[in-house]
Amino acid sequence: MTWLFSLYWLGAIAVAGPILFHMWRRTPRGERSFSTLMFLSPSPPRITSRSRVENWLLMLLRAAAIGLLAFAFTRPLWRLPVGEAVESSDEQLVAIVVDTSASMRREGLWDDLMRQLDERLATSPPQMSVALFRFDRQFLPVAGFGELKGMDASARRELVRTRLKELKPTWESTRLGDALVRAATALQEVQTERSRPARQKIWLASDLQSGAETIALQGYEWPDQLPVEVIVGKPVSPSNAGIQVVERNPESGDDVLRVRITNSVDSVKEQFQIRWDSSESPETSVYVPPGQSRIVVPPKLAAGVSSSSLILTGDDHDFDNRVFVAETAPETRLVVWCGPQLANDPQGSRFYIDRLFSASHHVRIELRDPLDANAASADAQPSLIVMTSPDAASESLVRSHLQRGGTVLIVGDSAESTQASLRACGCSHLSVTEANVAKYSMLGEINFEHPIFAPFAESQFSDFTGIRFWKHRTVSGLRNGAPVADGSVNASNEASDRVLARFDDGDPAIMELSTGKGKIVLFASGWQPDDSQFARSSKFPMLIFRLLEHSTGVTARIGNRAVGHSLDWPTISRVESAATGTALLPDGSEVTGLPLDRPFDTTGIPGLYTLSVPGRSEQIAVNLAADESRTTPLTMEQLESYGLKLQGRDRPNDEQRQRDRQRQLQLAELEQSQKLWQQILFAVIAVVLLETFVSGWPRVSRI
Repeated sequence: MTWLFSLYWLGAIAVAGPILFHMWRRTPRGERSFSTLMFLSPSPPRITSRSRVENWLLMLLRAAAIGLLAFAFTRPLWRLPVGEAVESSDEQLVAIVVDTSASMRREGLWDDLMRQLDERLATSPPQMSVALFRFDRQFLPVAGFGELKGMDASARRELVRTRLKELKPTWESTRLGDALVRAATALQEVQTERSRPARQKIWLASDLQSGAETIALQGYEWPDQLPVEVIVGKPVSPSNAGIQVVERNPESGDDVLRVRITNSVDSVKEQFQIRWDSSESPETSVYVPPGQSRIVVPPKLAAGVSSSSLILTGDDHDFDNRVFVAETAPETRLVVWCGPQLANDPQGSRFYIDRLFSASHHVRIELRDPLDANAASADAQPSLIVMTSPDAASESLVRSHLQRGGTVLIVGDSAESTQASLRACGCSHLSVTEANVAKYSMLGEINFEHPIFAPFAESQFSDFTGIRFWKHRTVSGLRNGAPVADGSVNASNEASDRVLARFDDGDPAIMELSTGKGKIVLFASGWQPDDSQFARSSKFPMLIFRLLEHSTGVTARIGNRAVGHSLDWPTISRVESAATGTALLPDGSEVTGLPLDRPFDTTGIPGLYTLSVPGRSEQIAVNLAADESRTTPLTMEQLESYGLKLQGRDRPNDEQRQRDRQRQLQLAELEQSQKLWQQILFAVIAVVLLETFVSGWPRVSRI
């Protein structure tokens, strides 16, 4: 038997208390009354001190309770004395984690790293079991512990050395933190399958560039007994500069191409040149001091000369000196206007929507009359039809557009024009009347879950109370979805109508009506000045463009992506249909028959990718991640701040502290399994109850 906390035996000294009280504090044993004492004043009884114990049972019970408490707090263990912690086996488990990101393409870096690893493997002891992993954006086993299980040590090393020679750097970014966490997890899983623990270690082979992502280490508690040995490769030159495209914002009119030139902190060069990948391209000189960056406009190409990439010269390492630019023409969409309003009449509703569409930079929108729709250079079919009042020329166009699954926006300036537009669309179940507005109305209840209002869901954009509506129409006869068995609404019912927004008086303000395959969006008030302030509010442009996107199914996309990221297929309108797509890769190869229900993810090299679906084709530039140009290495102190235990930087007493901690963990585990202290506490409670009963005896109570 041994003790977890031997110092608690000092509490047994308190047993002396009951013994001393029984020996020293004694009172007279009885009283006898005399009649002559009635004339005397009473005096307190005299306390005498005796050295003889008269009630041994009561004293022993009280002493036993204190002794048992001290016995319980010492946490006794019925086992042989625990000495040193269980010694681990002589075998070592080593996970070799090799960085294959794009920054490893610097001249001389990869060869130096492979040479160091090969020398270490050649001189490794026979009891060392190694496994090989590589990482960039992904962490992948090259020769994992499961594959090497059952092989002898020499065969394992030879297989690892062979697989190591086959590795090459990729073009992807660096997720250093995720790789270290997953390597530590792999080692812990192997350790649990062993009968005796083995010493573990990680060999991290990398350039430790500061652009590596380490966020995974911040929320991870690194194991105390898992050291990391860092093997750092050295490039021929520490200098490195990179070039990246600065994202443009076409919606704000910023359509100028700009590039950012960055220079590493330890660079010895500061003068560079940029030019297009063309023999006729002029050069632009750029001065970038070490540790800084500059944003410049690339040189202009001569008329008739085209190029798809910019090149940075004057740098020692060229892996990040080329950037691709996808010059795609803005999409052209056709919107048909059905109404008598003129484009130059500021009191009409067409005046505002005409200027809104002409100011768009990302999407080119052609606003045409029904008779001129066939002469438009946009898609043959309209993306959206806007009706203020119908006529004979537009009714057939509207009906065919709805049958193909298109969207019609009705925004009449009176109840009569709105009712006529609904009938032209085939909605005869609704009745429209002018509402009685005392002063003005505001939008109250809004369905922010609908795609049209989804961009306004955040609290800073959801306030529509600043828009005043002087007049509006009351629409009655809306059809809800047919109820199903559970009481909910059957969303598949084509005859269902949805209210997207209501006025503060409860009347519907914006409605979405179903008619066959198509949709009708009905505004109960116009946006011209006589009806409301809507056209002059900041919400109007976003709402109209979201309505256009919702009607076509086409959304804006980013034209520049990083290597390794998936690419979304070109979005197609509801009128179009496609089952498979085609991808043209930068090396000229073409992949066909690709499913459109998942993104295209074969983007392993930089370049221009062309994704095509029936009726649409988009070119996307895939470039190196900007962080890969940050090649200044991390310091050992930065790695230790993430909790890593680096080999060679241990404190002298670390080994002894680990043995003591292991011994305490073993004792705590054994104590949790025995739980002898619970039985001792039950015994203490029993002794206290017995002591209470004994002290209550009449004879004993006078002691």
